[in-house]
Amino acid sequence: MRARGRAGRALLGRDRRGVAALEFALTGIPVLILLLATVEFGRLLADQYALSLGVERAARFAVVHGSQSTLPASGSDISAAFYAAAAPFLGTTTSGVVVTVSFAPDNSPGSMVTVSARYAFMPVTALEAIPALTLSAAASYTIQN
Repeated sequence: MRARGRAGRALLGRDRRGVAALEFALTGIPVLILLLATVEFGRLLADQYALSLGVERAARFAVVHGSQSTLPASGSDISAAFYAAAAPFLGTTTSGVVVTVSFAPDNSPGSMVTVSARYAFMPVTALEAIPALTLSAAASYTIQN
């Protein structure tokens, strides 16, 4: 009689073996994907901040090192100031950054300097929903010295 009762319960869906594995399979994968997407979004924001900080500091460097200063800065000096400011945040990925320095009309006081940077952000996780993005930042100031 008892054996029949157990078999009857199994047929009625009361056997709970394997339910935890099924629940984990249904909820664990979406939670993992959400966690990875959060990490990638954080990396994206950090890289955008690094670009913004780098162009801001490089443009400020150019403002005080115009053609009339004791140590005038060239385009490569301004690019080096960008990399010095952005490298602690971008780490080893600074090799993919393209920095452009332009003067309008030249490096003399009263002229404009524009520093811009572009960077191809690539996700490190295997999430196909996050495409490769091109991040960019620019800063323009009037040369004072």
